[in-house]
Amino acid sequence: MESKNLLQHGNTLQVTLDVTFCKTPIETKASPEYIINGSAIFQVKAFCVTHRDRSYGVGYNNTNNSTTYNNMLFVRFVKLRGDDDLTYALKFNSKALGITNKSFFTNDDTWHLIYESKDPEYSFDVTVKIDVVPSIGPFVSLYEDTELSDFELKGEDGSVHTHRAVLAASSPVLSRMLSGTWRESKEGRVDVPGTSKMTLQHLKDYIYLHTLPETGLEQLLLTASYYMMPVLEQKCVDKLVNTMTVVSAFELLEFATKHKVERLVLAILECVQSGAVKVNDMRDHCLRGKGGSRLNAWHEQRVAAPMRQRRTSSRLRGGRLQTSRQF
Repeated sequence: MESKNLLQHGNTLQVTLDVTFCKTPIETKASPEYIINGSAIFQVKAFCVTHRDRSYGVGYNNTNNSTTYNNMLFVRFVKLRGDDDLTYALKFNSKALGITNKSFFTNDDTWHLIYESKDPEYSFDVTVKIDVVPSIGPFVSLYEDTELSDFELKGEDGSVHTHRAVLAASSPVLSRMLSGTWRESKEGRVDVPGTSKMTLQHLKDYIYLHTLPETGLEQLLLTASYYMMPVLEQKCVDKLVNTMTVVSAFELLEFATKHKVERLVLAILECVQSGAVKVNDMRDHCLRGKGGSRLNAWHEQRVAAPMRQRRTSSRLRGGRLQTSRQF
């Protein structure tokens, strides 16, 4: 099975696959294992059973040979890491096969039949997108409630009012904090240092409504990591990488390495490796922009200036030598 036009961008993969069967009785063709967003493996396999029908016509050695191809197309979708507790959903699309938004969930390495054909060779497009399956809770009706709200998330510039039970159901860290004899549980408030009210509002929006903001995803990602909310972490990573450009790639990578966000680092590297953001474009931007200024400054300090100093010292030594010879 030959693959071409591969494009991976965040949690989306696009590829064209060509399948050609020979006339062997049983044959299997498989695509490479595609790793999507550092979270799951996606693979396509084609299985063909060839039947030759030999019928005899009138006359000696007058035979009619016909070959029938019965081939089937399968896909599998499994989690990459065994210690990953998240559940992922995949949507499979192919115009050539006439398949739209066929859904699969990460499972125990099962191959799913998606297409049958009689053609000995065919080409088809594949577009798949994975998402984390959120845990659904009946919190929407409580989003604007003020009478029953009994807990505060306090940021650097203001507070957000919430409900203890909702927070405890959303984060194991908050659950432990609210169910024990901690100071926060008694005071009905938790101070979140270094976090703005806007980020805490974004956190509440996700917990109650499962929505994500258009900006401020980096800080929301750190907050989700701190409170051990892996589904929210993954969703922030997906959205950041899906909207990543050549310009923002440097800033995102610097942010991810500084704060040791492994999910984001892997997603950025996969995006660059797949060609969604090209290395040459990143290099050109680096040389033209701030990266180029920093590179020139480094070159001036570490290379050019020492070389000039050595040439000057050499000329001075040469001048002294000539003067001493004249005497």
